[in-house]
Amino acid sequence: MFKIAKIEACAVAIPLKMPIKMSGILIETCDNLVVKVTDSDGNVGWGEASSAPTMTGETVEGLVAATKFMANRLEGTEVTGNDELVNLIEPLMVANHSAKSAIDGALYDLIGKHLNKPMYEILGGKNRENAPMFWMIAGSSDELELAKARIDEGYVAFKVKVGMNQPSHDLDRSEKSRKICGDNVHVSADANQGYRPEDAFVFAKGAGKAGLDFFEQPVHGHDIKSMAKCAELCEVPIGADEGIHSIEDIQKHYDHNAAMGGSLKLIKLGSAQGVMEGAKLMQKLSMSVNLAGKTADTSIASAAISHLAVSLPTLEWDASVTNQYLVDDVAKNPIQVINGRIITPDGPGLGIEVDEQKIEQYKRAV
Repeated sequence: MFKIAKIEACAVAIPLKMPIKMSGILIETCDNLVVKVTDSDGNVGWGEASSAPTMTGETVEGLVAATKFMANRLEGTEVTGNDELVNLIEPLMVANHSAKSAIDGALYDLIGKHLNKPMYEILGGKNRENAPMFWMIAGSSDELELAKARIDEGYVAFKVKVGMNQPSHDLDRSEKSRKICGDNVHVSADANQGYRPEDAFVFAKGAGKAGLDFFEQPVHGHDIKSMAKCAELCEVPIGADEGIHSIEDIQKHYDHNAAMGGSLKLIKLGSAQGVMEGAKLMQKLSMSVNLAGKTADTSIASAAISHLAVSLPTLEWDASVTNQYLVDDVAKNPIQVINGRIITPDGPGLGIEVDEQKIEQYKRAV
């Protein structure tokens, strides 16, 4: 199909419109890897991955270094289709799945451009026309007013960021969020590993009364025992996020009754194929699927997520693209959320046009 001529990697930093509070972290700026792959005919594909030291262990400096390491081994390689991408990229180095996902995304973009097909067609076609987008209720002083504004815009899914306060305070925020959002939308809570087990148990006991639909990653990702205890105490399903980095992790949570669903991310599973395989296993196990980007992505990563959002076999717990949290974007046609739903582009590959001047504007040293 094409030969990889050149792979370039850089870091970009774009401010958020407002800080987002997560467990132990205040995010004010995205800190992301951008990958540009050029083929021997001069065609270009784009990929992106967010740094996530507390989720994947990867900083942006490491992402750029890992991409450059793999680029030396990939340049000159023939790509004949998407089915071979994991076998092409995965053996290049141990772990580093975020960097691998950015290369994978850029190659999907190129494959789509060569075939004149959007990424969702390459993934097997649409299983839904669009996906509900969840809005983060993330600890700002006006978080409930912002949630009400999103309701008025048609949003039908919300996620309350908890784990940075006492569980009683977070339960109160969750209950108020449910009252603001009403009964016909999804409202969940995500602790991002923030609670000590004893506090997670308190929140788990109150999650049903607070009106939540599910409770995500209450404790550290490797603490399967406490996850299972939360699931035993909780009236609503427990979801895993930071605890899922492989297909085996999905099966482990299921086998230990530690989660009834989970959040799939490209940066954790390393490829679009990995996310698809994870969703297929979760469907087989009757586990609910959430698809999410990291806070925050530009439209490059958000485009890839939008294509997966319509292609996954199941998506009970909605999806999230995060470019709308940034003050600016690197795409001339950014990924949009309209009436609370993610709009997936129909153009070839990712379906976006990257503005290289914006890449230069927001490039930072590593």
